[in-house]
Amino acid sequence: MRMKRVPDYLTALRGFIAVAIACLGFVGRGALETVVLLTMLGWTSDIFDGRLARRYKKEATWIGEREFLFDMVMVFSGLCYLVMVGFVPYLLAGIYVGVAAVFIAYFRSKSVTMSFAFPLVTLPLIFSCLNAPRAAAIYACWIALAVVLDWRRFRGVVREFIDNTRALQKR
Repeated sequence: MRMKRVPDYLTALRGFIAVAIACLGFVGRGALETVVLLTMLGWTSDIFDGRLARRYKKEATWIGEREFLFDMVMVFSGLCYLVMVGFVPYLLAGIYVGVAAVFIAYFRSKSVTMSFAFPLVTLPLIFSCLNAPRAAAIYACWIALAVVLDWRRFRGVVREFIDNTRALQKR
């Protein structure tokens, strides 16, 4: 019975990781490697929460129904860190988030949200390539391993994105 709660714990863990990542903005640029490692931990929890929920045929809970929201909070926390330490200018981030909010509110589509989230997901890797190469190398290997080991899920996410985008075009 307790194992059925593990997917929710893993999802909630991303919320705590997101707070930690954003708070590392107060530490400064020297925390970039830690941010990358926490990001990897968060996305690892994302991989396993879904797998475990399906394995235990878990019914949706309050946390489970908001799993995508936890993902987006995690994405946004990375941007917060990068802005706080000066890697990304405040004005640029503000404009990006503002435009994203308008499009997301107007279209109310997961694909639109994902379209705006994807560039933000790549930013920690990009800035770590320039400022924390060891973390970048570990992250790049993690990404490759995650895609290979979870290829079916990766294809499913891409397929869902394409299907949602097509449905959006029909509006």
